[in-house]
Amino acid sequence: EVAKSPKAMESILAGIHGTAKSPDFLEKYWKGVIQPWFSLEIVGDETGVHFYIWTQEFFRKMIEAQVYAQYPSSEVTIVEDYTKNLPASIPNDKWNLWGTEFMLVKPDAYPIRTYEDFTLEKISVKEEEQKIDPLSALVEFMGLLTPGEKLWIQILITPAGSAWKEAGERLIAKITGREVKAFEALPTKIVHGINTEILGKLMGGEAEQKREEKKSKISDLTPGERDVLIAIEKNIGKLGFETGIRWLYLAERDRYNGIAIPAVMGIFKQFASPAMNGFKPNKLATTSAGYFNKKAIEAKKKFRMYNAYRLRSFFSPPYLGQKFVFNTSELATIYHFPGTVVGSPGMSRVEAKKGAPPSNLPI
Repeated sequence: EVAKSPKAMESILAGIHGTAKSPDFLEKYWKGVIQPWFSLEIVGDETGVHFYIWTQEFFRKMIEAQVYAQYPSSEVTIVEDYTKNLPASIPNDKWNLWGTEFMLVKPDAYPIRTYEDFTLEKISVKEEEQKIDPLSALVEFMGLLTPGEKLWIQILITPAGSAWKEAGERLIAKITGREVKAFEALPTKIVHGINTEILGKLMGGEAEQKREEKKSKISDLTPGERDVLIAIEKNIGKLGFETGIRWLYLAERDRYNGIAIPAVMGIFKQFASPAMNGFKPNKLATTSAGYFNKKAIEAKKKFRMYNAYRLRSFFSPPYLGQKFVFNTSELATIYHFPGTVVGSPGMSRVEAKKGAPPSNLPI
């Protein structure tokens, strides 16, 4: 019975961000040290809807502590990898699949619609039914899957550095008309400085005056541009994760239902905003193919996608995906534990709350 907004999941993600590590040359190429990554997964099949967090054994207790800290009445259980319940190679004579990876429509600094834009905050437990959870449609659809159908969603994350924030700051400078600072080598800086001084003297300071005229003030922005500027500043002000999102629809061939593809695509459309950001499929990673040698190419792409999913490979070989950066708020929006507002029978819940025995209990 979750009566918390996705902000609780944001706190969990902030804790995961603490695993950030930048190995030096010796650690990386001699000891094999790599930046740790995690996989947040939502899985639907005939048994219901399940939420998984895939992590290295070293971070297991940290993940459990983070979840229990935000959801005290939850139960965390170590389970076998569900992907091993299917054949090692798909497609085959019995199973077929379709899959894709998501990209962002705009640069990383532009945010998608987050839970703060939905009705998910500042609502009491008594008003739970007023919440609008963006995962409701996904959970409901997963609850309708029949035996022989599976829907796997995988969100792979690893802590991001500061480069994406610097790109966001340059974008803000561009919108506001301020000078965009770019890196210049020392000789270039010297030449640029001399040229600027000479030009200023020859033109009587007109060059500097024109540069000032090009600068626009915040007050000159339209209301829409101002909203975008505020959203970008808020977005880059939070912790960021390099992110990869892929999903697969798998089914036995006699139960394969192509309606699942546009259904899931439509569900992810709700996170889009025309002025901000949204998702689009990566055509290079999508398992569809053209007319030339269609069957063989699709089979190869499907196996590659299926294998990458099972390996949780995205940031390093054998599979490198096209990553983008999401902050904790964006990630918490697309991956959180839904509250009672999601009434799908496919959602399994803890039947009874557990607690410590009273201190005065006779022994």
